Amino acid sequence: MKQAETGIPTSASARMLKLGGLTGRSLYRKLRYKLRALIANRERRQKLHDEYHLQTAEEAAKVLGNMKGVFMKIGQIVSFANESMPEHARAAMAQLQQDAPPMAFPLVRGVVEEELGADLGSVFKEFSEEPLAAASIGQVHRAKLLDGTDVAVKVQYPGVADAIRADLNATGVLAAMINSVNKNIDAKAVVAELRERMLDELDYRREAQNQQLFCDLWANHPYIHIPKVYHEHTRGRMLVQEFKKGLKFYDFLQASTQKERNLTVHVLMDFVYDSMFRFHVFNGDPHPGNYIFHEDGGITFLDFGCIKYFDTKLIDDLQAMSRALVSGDRTDFAKFCRAIQIVLPNRPMDVEFLWDFFSYHIGPYVKDEIFTFDKAWLEKAGDIMDTRKLQGINLPPDLLFFNRITFGLNAIFHKLGASANFYKMNLRYLHPERNLPPAVSYLGVMLDERFASAQKMPAARPEEIPA
Repeated sequence: MKQAETGIPTSASARMLKLGGLTGRSLYRKLRYKLRALIANRERRQKLHDEYHLQTAEEAAKVLGNMKGVFMKIGQIVSFANESMPEHARAAMAQLQQDAPPMAFPLVRGVVEEELGADLGSVFKEFSEEPLAAASIGQVHRAKLLDGTDVAVKVQYPGVADAIRADLNATGVLAAMINSVNKNIDAKAVVAELRERMLDELDYRREAQNQQLFCDLWANHPYIHIPKVYHEHTRGRMLVQEFKKGLKFYDFLQASTQKERNLTVHVLMDFVYDSMFRFHVFNGDPHPGNYIFHEDGGITFLDFGCIKYFDTKLIDDLQAMSRALVSGDRTDFAKFCRAIQIVLPNRPMDVEFLWDFFSYHIGPYVKDEIFTFDKAWLEKAGDIMDTRKLQGINLPPDLLFFNRITFGLNAIFHKLGASANFYKMNLRYLHPERNLPPAVSYLGVMLDERFASAQKMPAARPEEIPA
């Protein structure tokens, strides 16, 4: 079994063997649970149910955390957005968001010195051996530059690039798996988009460019913070950025008041939707391990490896489709479903089904009233995303990561106790010509004109980076 020195399996066969073992043990555990539940009373059945989920989650967190790459990223998404798991099982999987198994410091030092072409001490006055966080592609260490500047250094795991390429190289298998579930999806286009986005994440110079873009877009905002990038020290497998001190998501939930959490909801609303609908770019990895929360309600946003740039026409069409949903115009709605290729050309369209499907996604923003992201609302997502009901929907490559925003943000809003008039806030994006204020303005926050304006300012795509 081929493995990197980190212990990450890097060949396709080794990774499939690991994943197959996890799946097989999970299926055996589920069968055993169901057989035992047949003869148990109600109280005993609930205990068996919780034990099954906890054991499965703990093993999944361990296996996926050690595999890194694509499968760990999938686990991060599932761990945060899946409301069907018992709370203690979600807590076990939540380790993948911020406490994945780290690599030993000698390996970290080896990567840093190989990237610098020099001794670690030639750039860093101090370098902590204990990581601040370990994630799907690399881990982060606190350090000081020679001039004493506090920085956070993200270092890529040795072998993770080979592991991700092994996961993504089986494009034919991935496409066949997608088409076996839904023949109306352009599977090859979806796999190509996934491959491009994931491979982009392997080059930290590309991530540094993306992060610099967001630094420029949000510079001097009172509540939205992006760490400064030290480009002169950044390399393909090492990113050096400003160190930001704050709270992790679950620590913030415990320490904050509802008023502070409410401000955080409005800050998230502005960052996510202004980035997409004003600047036509978004960070496609919305889980709380990528946020640092501050006592004043502000947020530092991290991890800009997975970035999607949108064409103006697509954004215009998405806004027009949303306006049709809000106004009840099924004719216009159907027209823009075709324009965005939610339904492929020459395929039949079930307008009523599509209407119901997208009405869920836009539900919090339809009525001029207070909407609360409660547990019941999140649980509806399981029924909405039932694969048996999605046979008539194509997944356009441009929207491959779009559901991650919808479900990831919904889950975060639920945990923050979000309850507000989201319809009023969303009018800014439905009708940009009205130049309506951003979400934090409804809490009395005064902003510079460049943040208060609803004018579209599409972000320029970065230049290609030489190999």
